[in-house]
Amino acid sequence: MPDSLSGEAQPSPAPSPAPANLGADLTWVWKEVRKRVFIKLPFSLVVADALAAAVPIALDGDTFVVGLSSREYTMAGALTTPSVKNTVENILRQAAGRTIMLEVIEGITLADWEEMAVRRQKAQAALLAMAEQKAGDHHFDDVLNQIVGEIRHRISQVHDRVLPQVRAGLILDIAPSLADAEDMLFGEHDSRESRRAMSRVLDRIAGFLEVPPVMLSLEVERHRRATSTRPNKISDPPS
Repeated sequence: MPDSLSGEAQPSPAPSPAPANLGADLTWVWKEVRKRVFIKLPFSLVVADALAAAVPIALDGDTFVVGLSSREYTMAGALTTPSVKNTVENILRQAAGRTIMLEVIEGITLADWEEMAVRRQKAQAALLAMAEQKAGDHHFDDVLNQIVGEIRHRISQVHDRVLPQVRAGLILDIAPSLADAEDMLFGEHDSRESRRAMSRVLDRIAGFLEVPPVMLSLEVERHRRATSTRPNKISDPPS
């Protein structure tokens, strides 16, 4: 086995040393990830099938993007459960020497990822523009209603969303969007009323997902603390 991603992987009974350059050959990297996951985790056929179906698409900054076809996207929940996602990200971090986040999308081409990235940028730009206008609370409610509508539509398009693993994947996918929206809309207006408004949003979306609101809130807060360099409201995050 080579010790970097510049060469081709050779058959071996054990995984090769961690690759040093994630960008050299994404297909080879993903094969190495698949070999290492069950060194850390108990074997699961569901997870193994999802890892095999996932197609490595891009290393975009610190995000390693893999995709599943629309027909196979119901398997995404197996890759986004905390134990599997954390294990994959740890393998990628050891290989790259820096934090790498795993993102699982619906689609298997670079164009699919670029289209999703453009949609996110437009949505974030619109939210930021509204926040910078320092609109009144009724404007915030309009924006929040729009966010709820878009997320509800997104949830409704997912097949087998009644399955717990699919709902878990949806929660992990939705949490970053909710955290970003809350920060952009209420970052400078942190008040009891703004928190209550966001609580209503979380209650509604949790209802669409048929999960307790505190579960969705927990993942939003977990994402915020994992990605923010600022102290959280209770205590500083561990260094």
